[in-house]
Amino acid sequence: MRSLIFAASLLVTTPSFATEWIFCGNADDTASVGVLVGGIDFAEISATIMHVGDQDWASSETYGPGGPIRPAQAFIDDDQILIDLTDDESSEIVAQLRVYLAHEGDDYVQGGVLRVRGHGAWVVSCDGP
Repeated sequence: MRSLIFAASLLVTTPSFATEWIFCGNADDTASVGVLVGGIDFAEISATIMHVGDQDWASSETYGPGGPIRPAQAFIDDDQILIDLTDDESSEIVAQLRVYLAHEGDDYVQGGVLRVRGHGAWVVSCDGP
C-alpha cells in the first residue's frame, strides 16, 4: 500500500516542465535543498540533494555525497511547491519543503520554509522554474 501511495504521489498534475533544478536555501546557506523536476504531462522529481550544517543527503551518489533521501509526496502548481522527502525506505519523513510563488507584473518571487527533522526549520528563498 505504501508503495502505491508513494508512486501515485510522484504523479503531480501540472502543465509541462522542462527538466530543471529548483534550489532553495536560507540566507547564510547553512540549510539548502535542491530538487530536479521534469515531465511533460505531470511534474516528476527525478533527484534530490540536501545540506544542513555539516550533513548532506542525496537521492543517488550521482548527485553528491550523504545519506539517502528520496521524494515522497509532491505537489507543484503555479502558486506553490509542497514536497516531503523521506529516508531510503520511505518509512520516515526527513524533510518538508513548503514554498509559495508570487508574481505581479515583472516581479516574481519564491519563498517558504524548509523543515528537517531533528535539525531545525529555516526560512528559504528559491531559484528555479
